[in-house]
Amino acid sequence: MSMQAIGRYCVFATVLACITFNVQAEQSVSLLQSAHVCTDENETQRLAVNEQLREMAKALAEFKPTTFCFIMQPAIAVQLLEQGESYVKFSHDGKVLYTFPEYIHGGDTANVMTGLADNSL
Repeated sequence: MSMQAIGRYCVFATVLACITFNVQAEQSVSLLQSAHVCTDENETQRLAVNEQLREMAKALAEFKPTTFCFIMQPAIAVQLLEQGESYVKFSHDGKVLYTFPEYIHGGDTANVMTGLADNSL
């Protein structure tokens, strides 16, 4: 393979990767009514590890929003940014927020999982 062919292949692969990432980054998903949403990624990661802790944090946020978490009302469409192992990063009104997969609208969950599974390319 010549250097020119290799160069063209690298440019094509880079452009394709950028296009794929941009399409995925602009994916719109819906949050369920009463979604447990956090403003801090570290707090979201901490809660994502333990289901009981997450349920307690949601119950507290339903009673009174905390420094890091609140309940988002009503159900809305948001821009998906990325899918972590056990939480979702999204954008709403120019803010980066975090929630958990169970709060993504049922029909959108498969799109979240498959749409961002290829980000490792």
